[in-house]
Amino acid sequence: MKIAVDVMGGDFAPRELVLGAQEYLKTGTAGLILVGRESEIRQILPELPANCEIADTPEFVEMGETPTVALRKKKNASVAVAARLVKQNKAAAFLSAGSTGAQLAACLLEIGRIPGVERPPISVLLPTAREHGVLVCDVGANVDCRPLHLLQFALMGSAYYEAICRTPRPRVGLLNVGSEPGKGNEQVKAAYELLAKAPINFIGNIEPDHMYAGEAHVVVCDGFVGNILLKASEGVAEMIMNPLKQVIAQAGLPPAVAGQLATQLRRYQPDAPEYSGAPLLGIAGGAIVCHGKSKARVIAHALRLAVDYAQTDVIGTIAQQVARAGLAGTPDRAR
Repeated sequence: MKIAVDVMGGDFAPRELVLGAQEYLKTGTAGLILVGRESEIRQILPELPANCEIADTPEFVEMGETPTVALRKKKNASVAVAARLVKQNKAAAFLSAGSTGAQLAACLLEIGRIPGVERPPISVLLPTAREHGVLVCDVGANVDCRPLHLLQFALMGSAYYEAICRTPRPRVGLLNVGSEPGKGNEQVKAAYELLAKAPINFIGNIEPDHMYAGEAHVVVCDGFVGNILLKASEGVAEMIMNPLKQVIAQAGLPPAVAGQLATQLRRYQPDAPEYSGAPLLGIAGGAIVCHGKSKARVIAHALRLAVDYAQTDVIGTIAQQVARAGLAGTPDRAR
């Protein structure tokens, strides 16, 4: 198995992407294809580790460019080539920390969608008060959604959580301003009716505080709401964690106690291993989105997620779930 890495995408590309790939290869079992400018990759990694190769691509999509326009002009941009490797079955999945819009566009152009899926969501695992995390679908790929799209997010999120987190019949909630049926705007009310009839473990509406308490495994919302939720969560976590770290450092705690505290706090940080990568669910091939500020350690963890994603056949499971709900034959209006 091989995973393609778009090393030209991200705030710290290509250095942190290449170093993350190097770190993964120390213990990882999959081979890697580093997609990007070979000259720059060689400056960071003069000698390639075993089970690693380079796909030399001089072009890449810059953050300020319009994704679809850029990909029309740069057909061999690094993110497009990485997606193409998946389409050609030369890689089981690919990873990028660059423009999310460009990655989504490359996936749609090169790989395509699972039949019946109209809008692939970015799905992020967030920490909760319980041991398990909560998968939020969508956090930014689709800012305007119909109720049918939220139904598809729920089906895909449930299938993903069951396969990756090894949780049978995960609890699925619909993010809302109240828990009672009938709450919310027209979009959410209509989505509630669809989810209540779907072949999933739907627990009804869920408010954000209950979400963080761990009452659901999967929470569904449109990308506009989800992106605000994600960024607000990151901001609050940073606001709390930074002074808390300072207090712990100045408290003079025994090393063992300080180490235990650090371990417990680590899972609530955005770069924790559990939350290192976000899959684009609904794509007919593995695609993992990383934060643009991801450093090597986070990239290495995201590569492990990409391998797990491919090995557990999440895509096949999602296809079955969508077909079971009778959506596989619906018109693909998003193309």
